[in-house]
Amino acid sequence: ICLLLPGLAVADEFRVSGLSAQRQGDFFTMQAEVIYDFPKRPLEALQNGVPLTLEVHVQLRRKGAWIWENDLLDIRLRYQIRYHALASIYQVIDMQSGSEEDFVTLQSALAALGEIPEFPLINAERLETGARYLLSLEAKLDIEALPLPLRSMAYITPSWNLSSERKQWLLEP
Repeated sequence: ICLLLPGLAVADEFRVSGLSAQRQGDFFTMQAEVIYDFPKRPLEALQNGVPLTLEVHVQLRRKGAWIWENDLLDIRLRYQIRYHALASIYQVIDMQSGSEEDFVTLQSALAALGEIPEFPLINAERLETGARYLLSLEAKLDIEALPLPLRSMAYITPSWNLSSERKQWLLEP
């Protein structure tokens, strides 16, 4: 029996709504979309000047690989969202490239934050023709990147423990 008590049900979540990969020239590229639905407490922290860092974990491995086999790709993409109260703008930072984009609304900033268009994954020569590979992606809030006074509370508060389910895509070169 599942009992939902008022105030305890958490509808907020991170969700990978799209994941695909395709060959473009000599490389395979990945496209992904993550929906970031933050609960009240992290949004309050953001509104009060606390930057929120998000980590997107991307793995590529041979389908059916043994646990001790190395991944072909295992990277963590990091992004940050900030609110600048004086200018009333949200800033999204791609921490890999250092690029920054400004947005007037939180919704537009979160939508941009969730878009990963044509990310270069792997040189096609590294994949065997006819073999099958699993591309997986998971997104989470990086609690370790929070300011120290907030970090300890975030570890014990469910509304800060935000991550998506792992989404997979079968890649067949």
